[in-house]
Amino acid sequence: MTLRIDRRVVGKRAIIHLVGNLRIEHLDELKAQIGTPDRVTVLDVRAVSLISVEGVRFLNCCEASGIAIRNASPYISKWMALERKFLQKRKKKCL
Repeated sequence: MTLRIDRRVVGKRAIIHLVGNLRIEHLDELKAQIGTPDRVTVLDVRAVSLISVEGVRFLNCCEASGIAIRNASPYISKWMALERKFLQKRKKKCL
């Protein structure tokens, strides 16, 4: 399965719905879809069924830069929290 990116703009808010598998090969397109910093961006990951470690790290970087992550499944939320702890211990930077 691939990743479908549905982008909807309402006023100054961009809502990006992700559907499918979020893998490293999708990150460049997702970065392009996030686009301009003058919009409030929300990533809705409710329909993400599988995610790679790079995808989890990308979501953490998005969240750290002010992009809201909404509707993450429990396994994605827990994995994101574990990766944040790992980054703090290793003092690594975002993607």
